[in-house]
Amino acid sequence: MLHGRVAEKAEIDKLLQSLREGGSGALVIAGEVGIGKSALAQYAAEQARGMELLRTTGVESEAELPFAGLHLLLKPVLDRVDALPSRQAAALRGAFGLGDPPGENRFLVGLATLTLLSDLAAERPLLCLIDDAHWLDRPSIEALTFTARRLGSEGLALIFAVRDGERDVQPLGMPGLRLGALARTEAAALLAEHAPDLAPHVRDRLLDDAEGNPLALVELPRRLTPEQRAGSLFPLDIGRGMLPPAGRVRLAFESRIDRLPEPSKAILLVASADTSGDLEPILRAAGMFGASVADLDPVQAAGLVTLDGRKVMFRHPLIRTVALQTAPFGRRIAAHRALAAALIGDRDGDRRAWHLAAAATGPDDQAAAELEAAAERARATNGYAAAGAAYERAAELTGEVSARARRLGEAAALAVASGRLDRAVTLAEAAADLTGTPSALAELDRVRAVVEAQRGSPEEAGHLLITGAERITGTDPGKAAAMLVEAVRGALLAGSPAVAGQAVGRLRRLSAPPGSFACRFGAAMTEVVDFFTGRQPGDFEAARAAIAEARRTPGGEWSDRLSAACIAFAMGDSAGSAELAGRLVEEYRAHGMVELLPGALELRAQARLFLGECLDAVIDVSEGLQVAADIGRDQGSGRLTAVGAVLAAISGDERRCRELAEEATSFGESRGLRMSAAMGTWALGLLDLGLGRHEAALEHLRGLSRGRHRHALVEIMAAEDLVEAAVRTGSGAAAECLGPLQEWASSVRQPWADAVVLRCRALTGTPQEAEELFQAALRFHDKAQHSFSQARTELSYGEWLRRARRRGEAQHLLRNAMDRFQRLGAVPWAARALGELRASGDVTVPRSRAADRLGSLTAQELQVVRLAAQGRTNREIAEQLFLSVRTVGSHLYRAYPKLGVSSRGELADVVRTD
Repeated sequence: MLHGRVAEKAEIDKLLQSLREGGSGALVIAGEVGIGKSALAQYAAEQARGMELLRTTGVESEAELPFAGLHLLLKPVLDRVDALPSRQAAALRGAFGLGDPPGENRFLVGLATLTLLSDLAAERPLLCLIDDAHWLDRPSIEALTFTARRLGSEGLALIFAVRDGERDVQPLGMPGLRLGALARTEAAALLAEHAPDLAPHVRDRLLDDAEGNPLALVELPRRLTPEQRAGSLFPLDIGRGMLPPAGRVRLAFESRIDRLPEPSKAILLVASADTSGDLEPILRAAGMFGASVADLDPVQAAGLVTLDGRKVMFRHPLIRTVALQTAPFGRRIAAHRALAAALIGDRDGDRRAWHLAAAATGPDDQAAAELEAAAERARATNGYAAAGAAYERAAELTGEVSARARRLGEAAALAVASGRLDRAVTLAEAAADLTGTPSALAELDRVRAVVEAQRGSPEEAGHLLITGAERITGTDPGKAAAMLVEAVRGALLAGSPAVAGQAVGRLRRLSAPPGSFACRFGAAMTEVVDFFTGRQPGDFEAARAAIAEARRTPGGEWSDRLSAACIAFAMGDSAGSAELAGRLVEEYRAHGMVELLPGALELRAQARLFLGECLDAVIDVSEGLQVAADIGRDQGSGRLTAVGAVLAAISGDERRCRELAEEATSFGESRGLRMSAAMGTWALGLLDLGLGRHEAALEHLRGLSRGRHRHALVEIMAAEDLVEAAVRTGSGAAAECLGPLQEWASSVRQPWADAVVLRCRALTGTPQEAEELFQAALRFHDKAQHSFSQARTELSYGEWLRRARRRGEAQHLLRNAMDRFQRLGAVPWAARALGELRASGDVTVPRSRAADRLGSLTAQELQVVRLAAQGRTNREIAEQLFLSVRTVGSHLYRAYPKLGVSSRGELADVVRTD
């Protein structure tokens, strides 16, 4: 019986009721040792009548075995794997050693887990209980956390029980229950249930010592002799001073272990050192100590373990810890050595390697080699944390210096991949001290550069990449070029012309083989940096060639196409950038490359922003931010937030724009990413401009060229807004603001950029030349559709015509502008066009009803609707968007009434009118 916990049980009851009604959810139960986490999990299991139940428990000794915890959870339903999409099924089989390794994508297993559990929940509600989640291996907790964060309407719930004070665990950002001590009355009831024969003063003493800890209330009475329970011996030696309840429980377990016969102690120690609980290898290893299966009987009688079929189960995880820590050092070493000898066959290779390592007391080549093999198996299943730990321990056991340096370097790279940045630096520095090999030092420079970039020091990251590239310029120019291009990309984002210039200077001198990465992109990057660092204007000939090649070639390296998409955006080829980034998005989706998706979505959103595809850009931003949160990575989220701020400015959503702009600016400042900070400032200026607050707009936009957020590309992106703000405030410097934009447009030769320059010249020029300039701008707009920019030109020209009393001509342009603005959701700009129309005498204003209806959807609803309108099934949409089928159906169910449709077949008509 679970005593007390009324509020906590109510929270669990609410979650289970939501499941029965088709909802989903996740819950984290946290607290100290023995506080009742497992009891609450058991309560949830008992209340889940009529539901499917899956459960697993983390084991400390399995924390470095990739996907061990997830395998135990899903083992009862692995026969359903074949029904998954093929890539997901292969990833799950590979993770569990049932097929080929799943490749480089560490989150594809998470997608497979989400799909598998969602499919099960479609048949009846499903509850997953994960006890001692702090001891789950990192890949398992990542997969389960990803699943928990993508829940929608599946009828699926996950409950994690996590112990305070243990290693970091990732089910964060979910609703949580933190368990405190039981109230005195509840503690007394629990004690009376388990020890009804206590004398009153003994009971009171135990209640004081247990401090409301349920495990202490159950275990402490077991230490008492019959005389003590009756109160005849006093004072009682229960608490041993001021130990906390968990410490007192440890003493209770120590006492019980100490009273066991020696053979029983041996078999308990072996079981504690084991990672699986499998009785067969435990008995084989215990036999080396002279113990047999009969020696388990006293251990069971002491209430320390139970037998579940062929499994040895500890009554509480603390018993395992106490048994290990209280055994003499030599005895522990012997137990691990015995287990290593007892584990035979490839299936147990990882466990054998770790037992050999645990038994080693100095350099041990065999243990190091087996750990390296285990590390490579873990890497193949994307278990980067486990692989890194294995390499690090292997290095400790390696006597030969160069081999130790190599293994430390591998551990450092894997620490970065698993997000352990501080550890990565420590390992990289230790490896660098042991090696003088240029290629090894260059790789360590790259590792430290990634850490610096993620910590918020992109300039330092650039310097490290340049240093690393210099080491291998003569021996590996292709890799050197890749490092230099990476340095350039980071420097451009950081707004650091000095670092970009240094990297480009070395790219120029690099002798790269024909067809190599450097040959394809080195010259293109050089042109971009030369322009934005003020060296010289150019014609971007190499950049255009690189983009054209990337667009012609559907395959190729992802990094090549990422570079091409970045170059295309920098030179104003929004359509090319959107296409290249879009290909990456689709390939990342198809391969389940969740970790890379936010960066590609950010690039496409930025390009779509300039194309005027605002609703699509909002979808990309929303999805990118959600995926970044789901996988626990904020790298790239600053730029996504910045694009979102600009989109909110266009829509006139002042509250959201200011929130996102502040977040983007703060992120950019903390990470040294001036582009994010500059875009946040630009968004505020564009917001004020759209709302008619021209003085405030001018103040924000001027800050882009003279403040700490200065970024050359963002200055050009915002130049048309600065010119308009200057014109509307009567600033005499309006024409001067046009210079950088005009110089850039003449170099990139993009029709839409030429159109913007012509509009700005019309605004700043004489009345005599304005009309010709406006008309020329519209001709350029016709060559390349950039809806928002074109609508602004139509609005400005229409305003000019109305002031010239040419109302009929003005009305045609103003209607076009208003219709475009409405379709884009640019509310303040549409209102301005409407005001001009009414001032011209036109009171019959058409409205874009389809755009209004689509604008009422959430970003994810709109995304689902558009895919459904293309004829995709719910299953196909779910696979593409990393959602469950039921969540897709729920989005469509909510979207239909908003769109005024009643069936899937009507969606295409609504979307076509957008």
